[in-house]
Amino acid sequence: MAAVPIRQRVEDYAKAVSAKDLDRVMSLYAPGVRSFDLNPPLRYAGIDNKRRAWQTFFATYAGPVVYELREVSVATDGGLAFVHSLNHVKGTVANGSVTDLWVRWTACFRQVDGVWLVVHDHVSVPADLEHGKALLNLTP
Repeated sequence: MAAVPIRQRVEDYAKAVSAKDLDRVMSLYAPGVRSFDLNPPLRYAGIDNKRRAWQTFFATYAGPVVYELREVSVATDGGLAFVHSLNHVKGTVANGSVTDLWVRWTACFRQVDGVWLVVHDHVSVPADLEHGKALLNLTP
């Protein structure tokens, strides 16, 4: 069953983010990954840009990062799979303040040479459209 190795990849990914282990995090992504993330720009294309995004993310935190996955769902169809989850991100940033927020994550995996890799992912937070602000205080 394809869902089991994908779930293991996602669990390993979460542990790698918590450990701020860039190489382990990057092992999840395909070379041509397309990504919609929280930080600008609107999209990242390619593994080098995704790596830079993660480097920036890790550099933002002065200490450890808590990265927890909840409500992980995996759906597979042949060589494609979709994962979505609610991910908790918490840590102390360089200026000493603590971030503590939940983000929504959706990832499309493709099996490449027998390995499940993310070819597209999307991270978002809900928005208050009336006031043009992200809602960072919501919890599951």
